[in-house]
Amino acid sequence: MNETIHLIHNRMSLRRYCKRPLREEHVDAILEGAMRAPTAGNMMLYTILQVADASKKAALADACGHAFIGDAPLVLLFLADMQRWQDVYEAAGVPASCERSGHPFQTPDMGKLLLGCCDALLAAHTSVLVAESLGIGSCYVGDVMGLSGQHRSLFGLPPWAFPITMVCYGYYPEELQRSRTPRFARRFICCQDRYRRLSEAEQAEMLSDVEAKFADVLRKRGMNLGEMTYSHFSAGPAARALAAAAARQIEPWGNPRHHEPD
Repeated sequence: MNETIHLIHNRMSLRRYCKRPLREEHVDAILEGAMRAPTAGNMMLYTILQVADASKKAALADACGHAFIGDAPLVLLFLADMQRWQDVYEAAGVPASCERSGHPFQTPDMGKLLLGCCDALLAAHTSVLVAESLGIGSCYVGDVMGLSGQHRSLFGLPPWAFPITMVCYGYYPEELQRSRTPRFARRFICCQDRYRRLSEAEQAEMLSDVEAKFADVLRKRGMNLGEMTYSHFSAGPAARALAAAAARQIEPWGNPRHHEPD
């Protein structure tokens, strides 16, 4: 196992940080590393927004329900971003040339949003690996997808920038005992040549360790693991709120010809 593989296997989600600020050269390395991530057509369809203002970090912590966001020495918001290219198109006179040719000017569509999300997430995880190599822990916060309406005001986000994830970073506390969260066995996750659905017996085997871990909770709630996961992840109040908020935010991307450029 080489150093890079060891780093990937040893990483954990860190939600408690050493209080000292990150060294400037380490922040630079994280940002520069993120920008070396693979990107569609080398277009860099993302923006990295560094949240340094304490009041804004506190607002994020309150909105997402995670106090550690306010304590993190570095907080980066990763945006799927087509606004930059829309601005380039307008500066280059593309809307006018479309009008002359009789074709409607195309605003960003769902395909561009998905490409931007891929770009942003690749940049985010590359930054996480760079941070880990420097002894800096990190934690993803996916709740930002459902809060993008609030973020538009808080960060002055333009129409075609969508917050896909946020990452908090900080040095590992010296006394911290690392522990790795287990993953499902590879045979349940990786397929070859063709998608393979799991049998009920395979599902039970895959989930057995998780069910054992939450046995007391499941017993008290009178649920099995599938029912509890569904009630929390797919159909609970938080899940419904996330789905509704995300739907509102991505609606313009799903109707690209119905939205004129600013």
